[in-house]
Amino acid sequence: MNAQDLYVKRVEELMDGIDKGAFAEPSAPPEAYRYGHLAALFYFARSLEHGEKLYEQLYERIISFGTYHIKRKTEQRQKVKIAFLSISAAEWASEDLYRRLAKDERLECYVVVCPLMDRERASRRKTEAETRSFFEQNHYDVRRIYDAEEDICQGWEAVGGLPDIVMHSTPWYHSLPEPFQIENFPLHILNCYIPYGLYVADNQDRSYAPKFVYNKEFVNLQWKIYADSELNLAGYKKYELLHGKNISYSGYVKMDFFQKKRDYTTEELQKIWKFPQAAWDHNPKRLIIAPHHSLEETAVVKYATFEKNAWFWLYLAQKYQDQISFIFKPHPNLRWKAAQSHLFQSSEEYDAYLDMWNALPNAKVVEEGSYLDIFATSDGMIMDSASFLGEYMYVDKPLLFLTREEQAFNSLGERLILGYHQVKGEDYMRIEQFVEHVILKGQDSMAKERRRAFGDTLDYKGKNGCPAVDFIVRDLLKLMEG
Repeated sequence: MNAQDLYVKRVEELMDGIDKGAFAEPSAPPEAYRYGHLAALFYFARSLEHGEKLYEQLYERIISFGTYHIKRKTEQRQKVKIAFLSISAAEWASEDLYRRLAKDERLECYVVVCPLMDRERASRRKTEAETRSFFEQNHYDVRRIYDAEEDICQGWEAVGGLPDIVMHSTPWYHSLPEPFQIENFPLHILNCYIPYGLYVADNQDRSYAPKFVYNKEFVNLQWKIYADSELNLAGYKKYELLHGKNISYSGYVKMDFFQKKRDYTTEELQKIWKFPQAAWDHNPKRLIIAPHHSLEETAVVKYATFEKNAWFWLYLAQKYQDQISFIFKPHPNLRWKAAQSHLFQSSEEYDAYLDMWNALPNAKVVEEGSYLDIFATSDGMIMDSASFLGEYMYVDKPLLFLTREEQAFNSLGERLILGYHQVKGEDYMRIEQFVEHVILKGQDSMAKERRRAFGDTLDYKGKNGCPAVDFIVRDLLKLMEG
């Protein structure tokens, strides 16, 4: 059965259930239905007479199943289970949120590391192992579902049964094992989404953000989405089928890390940055190189310039090895996209390229794990990524954005880009001028405009009066009140 036929079948089943009163009782969600039925209705809502109104009414009833379920468990003094789904340590945005919720005795919080089933096997195993190791080393309650040797996954039964709330970290849920795809969840589960990055990207005809960010079916299945900025909140209200009724402006919880000033000792810096021991006396600068993954011609959003400058970065790292420590921080998807686009002939050839970085005395590669300490201790970044445009503003350091003709932004991205230095991705001379004048000499002519852009768009603590984690925790715990 193709996707279209499946959606038609699910909508027919849904209509039949509505006619028979299957959704009449808020305390008893019908077992025969899944979130996939609501997703199917989403696809047809705007072509059906009163379809949008029907969708909204059914959505509200399904959410009532989840909220009733939570309150009943609370009244019975049963723990509410919250499962955090993660596909990548580099995209993990919920550190503070997890820690805060895990302290509440009414809750059972745990992390499920989901392998990316649409990747080739070697990449899937590598990313899952690195991500799981990150969580285990940082003392999370990690529930394992993936057998790397057999390349198979277990379902919810392997992690203690179905949760009550699922915290999602990616809207691309079809990459996950089937039991962990939202379409297969029963209707008593409440779903929350904390985006893994700041939304700044669009495509040239401005169709990507409305369709794949603000009104993706995944968005319209969530009980709550916590928006990073007021501009993106406005995007949801304008384009979402639910008109933003499930969106709250909390700010970006990952960026709470930068709300407190941190001082790093030399020993701590040496653990983060690689540099010859004797050279630390000369106070070396610290520079991040962060390439995007959108190399393929068929990419809907095109940011990457890596095919133009991959080898130039190694040249720079070698040339400035007595003055600058480099961290090469590729997007997690670059490994398989570089091979898929034939920039490298295989993932192994790409890995050999990374080995060249790690062989340098003043450089290393960081693919997975948290990058917040890297940001906080850096002196600047060169990149062509998307989310980092916003995230790096929280450390108030200079950034050089590498441009290509196909790049486009949503309203937030258009405002943020004005606060940064910009050159073409293949303009090696001007890239090196940024290294010489801005990084080494500290001549940052964009500092004032960068701070203005931050105040206009990203200062959620100033606007909400609290860190994002306080906002979200307060919102979630309301479920168990009354």
